[in-house]
Parts: sequence; C-alpha cells; structure tokens
Amino acid sequence: MIVVTSPIPVNNEAAIINQMFYAGLELLHIRKPDATALEVRMLIESIDSRYHERLALHQYHEMASDYGINRLHYTEAVRRKQTEEQRADLAQKGFVLSTSVHSRQCYNTLSGRFNYAFIGPVFNSISKEGYGAMEYTGAAEQNNDIKRIAIGGISKDNLDSKILDDFDGIAILGTIWLSEKPLQEFKLLQQTWNTTGRHY
Repeated sequence: MIVVTSPIPVNNEAAIINQMFYAGLELLHIRKPDATALEVRMLIESIDSRYHERLALHQYHEMASDYGINRLHYTEAVRRKQTEEQRADLAQKGFVLSTSVHSRQCYNTLSGRFNYAFIGPVFNSISKEGYGAMEYTGAAEQNNDIKRIAIGGISKDNLDSKILDDFDGIAILGTIWLSEKPLQEFKLLQQTWNTTGRHY
C-alpha cells in the first residue's frame, strides 16, 4: 500500500508521515504540485532519514540524490516530453521510475522502463470533487512487467471490491488526508488491506 501526500500543507504532516512509516508504511509519494523546492526540501528533511529510501518524488527530481531518494514519478504531461534515452539513463543510474495513466489503453503504451504505474481513478475521487471513476473498458493489459497500482477513491469501504483484483497494489490519498485522524485512518486501511492478501 502506497500513500500519496496531500497536495496542500497538513498540520504536523512530517510527524504523521514518520508515524506511518513506523507503523509499516511501504512507500510514500511526495506530490506537492504547488509547493516550492524549499518547501519540499523542508518536508523531506523533517522525515526521518532512515525512511528516505521509501520516498518517491513527483517533482523537483533534481534533489533526489541529495537525500538518497531513488524513486521518481512522472505525470502524463512530463512523461510525454521525456525520451526513451532519458529513461534508460535514469534506470541505468538505479532509479525506480513510475508514472500515472488514466486508461488501460494508455497503460499498454508505456515504456518498459517504468517499474509501476498509477491507474485511475478506479472509484470516484475523494480528494478531487467531480473527478469520476474511469471507464473500465479496453484491451487487456499487455505491459505485465509494469506493476499496476490502483488510485482514486479508495477507502476502507471498497477495499474488498473485485475491481482491485486487477491490480498489484493501491495508492491512498484523500481518505487519509481528509480524515480528522490521518494516522488512525492509515492503520485501519493497512490492516484491512493486508487481510485481503493482495498487498504490493
């Protein structure tokens, strides 16, 4: 189970993140589209350094090596501007690459340099009002080596959905950060997800 940071600041965010890691969080994606480089640095530096290897950056990739971060995530827009040679160079340097797609068809066109892809929203988004679930139609997955991570609208109420059987893992955002008690919500989701036996 992957957690994606709130796009906006959260009270005691770093402390909550450290507690989630302590409780067994596998990966945290730092997605702060409106944050400055300094703000992202301050967040990273407030996260216990022993967990930095479990961080993925959605922007300001150039600071990854400063903190021993080897996971880089690419939006669709940035991915389209990237060349296969650039991805090959990053992979050769030991970076784990991920990206986001919004359809099965798009997933099937991804470069094999990506280790996993967020696909969604699989349910109506919690964090983005009016962002409905994608239509689950189209060709079956061809990129079987690229792990499929479901994202969008995932909560404890739908973790047993058959839709998630098609995925290798899940990424959580809104249901945690819009909760009054993010850490408790994470632990509940983690416990429920682990009982499904489908954890990535």
